Amino acid sequence: MKALRLALCMENVVKCECGASIDIAGAQPRKDGTKVWCRVCGTITVHHR
Repeated sequence: MKALRLALCMENVVKCECGASIDIAGAQPRKDGTKVWCRVCGTITVHHR
């Protein structure tokens, strides 16, 4: 059960507003969030892990 909760917290895929999935597995976590740019629509979103 603990492994399941840990897997849910460590999400490496960001869903954009346009519906595209963006993989951020190698990005460094930051206090103010990770800025993610969508190649499909060009939107920049901030993702908090």
